[in-house]
Amino acid sequence: MVNFTYFKNLTCNKNRALKEFLVRFLLFSSAENDFMQIGKNASTTSLNFKKQVVSLFIFILLIGYTSEAQNQIGSESNQFYKVISFGEKIDFGTIDESVTWTIANSAKNIHAAIRGNEINNYSFEEPGEYEINFHENKKHDEECYHPAFEERFKVKVESVRLTFDFSKITFSEKITRGRNYKDLIITVPAKITAKDNSNTKLPAPVMSVAGLGVSFTVEPVEKEIVIGNKTQLLKYKVSGIVDQETYLMFDFYDFNNQVQTYNLHQVIK
Repeated sequence: MVNFTYFKNLTCNKNRALKEFLVRFLLFSSAENDFMQIGKNASTTSLNFKKQVVSLFIFILLIGYTSEAQNQIGSESNQFYKVISFGEKIDFGTIDESVTWTIANSAKNIHAAIRGNEINNYSFEEPGEYEINFHENKKHDEECYHPAFEERFKVKVESVRLTFDFSKITFSEKITRGRNYKDLIITVPAKITAKDNSNTKLPAPVMSVAGLGVSFTVEPVEKEIVIGNKTQLLKYKVSGIVDQETYLMFDFYDFNNQVQTYNLHQVIK
């Protein structure tokens, strides 16, 4: 079996590096636009900007899997390939048509046999544990070839789904560089949908903030959430400081430890 715990630590570190790189790239591109507008060293700056774009593309190709890997590996990663909510699909990437899959949830009497990319369109409608069997029929001559997936792995489907509405996110104060915050409140509407009544309350999901020179601690205002098929306002208290010019990325985690990211489209300065 794959050591998912080690892989989690590795990919989380790379994911932080990717976010820092993206923030630096955004700051660079913003500065490039300013230089272009005032006409100073326009050709040189444009060339450097193109080099940055190429570097970003290569960088994403090298570690582009990290965000997906981070989502795939949660607190239950030693047991499950991924933990999702009912009604969701899993993107396994591009799969050769020679591959066959079997999906089974014996408790719900669910059995399915599909091929290739059809796995990406399979919706896990019922909560419970699913056993996924991966079988590659194509022969490979390469000595160092390794299958893309384990022959058998499990997916857990939870009965509660959480979706954030970032179009209505609000901040109690404007975030500025150099200011030490103690009670900044971030409020975001969230739709909570339950498949059954097995859960009445759940611990409030966590949130974190990424950026250059960011030293923020975040805690939910309410420690528990009452489950119901309605939209709720989730509030987070933010404390700390931003000590250099940066963009900010807010990572909101759902009940399955899956990340939904909100990018603040302004430079903190």
